[in-house]
Amino acid sequence: MSAITSATISADSHICETPDLFTSRVDRALRDRVPYLGPDDKLGEAWHFPNGMVTSLAAFASAGSWQGKTSSAMSFAEVPRGAWEPSARLREMEQDGVAAEVLYPSYAMQLFSTVEDGGVQMACARAYNDWLHEYCCAAPAKLRGVAILPGADLDLALAELRRVSGMGYVNVLIDAHPPAARYYDNPLWEPLWTELEARGVIASFHLFAGTAPVFGGEEGGGRLKHFLADYTIAPSLLERQLAMMIFAGVLERHPGLRLLCVESDCGWAAHFLKRMDHVFVRKGPRYERQIKSGLLPSDFFKRQIKCVFQDDRPGILTLESTGSDILMWGSDYPHNDSTWPNSQQVIEQMLRGVAPADRRKIVYGNAAALYRL
Repeated sequence: MSAITSATISADSHICETPDLFTSRVDRALRDRVPYLGPDDKLGEAWHFPNGMVTSLAAFASAGSWQGKTSSAMSFAEVPRGAWEPSARLREMEQDGVAAEVLYPSYAMQLFSTVEDGGVQMACARAYNDWLHEYCCAAPAKLRGVAILPGADLDLALAELRRVSGMGYVNVLIDAHPPAARYYDNPLWEPLWTELEARGVIASFHLFAGTAPVFGGEEGGGRLKHFLADYTIAPSLLERQLAMMIFAGVLERHPGLRLLCVESDCGWAAHFLKRMDHVFVRKGPRYERQIKSGLLPSDFFKRQIKCVFQDDRPGILTLESTGSDILMWGSDYPHNDSTWPNSQQVIEQMLRGVAPADRRKIVYGNAAALYRL
């Protein structure tokens, strides 16, 4: 594989699933139970999920055109071609000054929360993983895919992890906010941590890709009643799972396990590290401390976890506390939060005053090392 010489790698970009991805690739017996793209009275075209949820195309496919929009109506014909066709993708990357991208799903992120049957969920994940592999094979030195790994059925998840690892995947997307009975301090997940560590496969927690609801959930509230408030505090769901894993000793027992906290900004990390250490030292003696090595919680975070963000100047101002080793930039293309097609300008403004060595790690070096680019 030839080395990438350009100075920018996006560690968080996305594809948009093609309309027939699941209906054409999942076993015929299951096709009436999978997500599909179809007409919608309010949204034009939308993704329809087995639990009845409907999702517009706009939030996931309006990079560069989101400002001032008051409607979520959109058709698949308006989706940027590179979101589903790799040769066009390479042109869009060049336009944005990005040399390589790590690709996450868009609508398939909702498999965790909208498909309850573990077998159907995994059948959809396998179909997606196969399709994404084909997409990335068009330019393997520039496009690195992240496989979906639902965990509703752990045996199926472990089998799929072995399969996608054999296909060359080095990163999987797992449930970012599982239900309470399956929080990540639960010993039931030990086989997954062991397998990930043994195979050198990274696990990503991506904002909004999880089982437990982020939006709404209150009785009579409606799913999107508090959308702006829920969107604002959503990173806290990821922080909670990470803290549980660290205090439960998961990272201590699995020092080779690597985790990514994706699209959740990074400004919270400095205070998170400080507060974990504070509570561990001050409160820990009165509670069962499962960390036995003498390391502090922040030591495990800095050793094994990275934060992927797109535009977080406040987070950059905390480099004195976090260091640059835990940070990776991503454009979030083609989602409407994306910095495309102005990523280079955003990077220049966001990283002003940052030492060249730290800047290189954040926009290139950390991702290049993690993905062996």
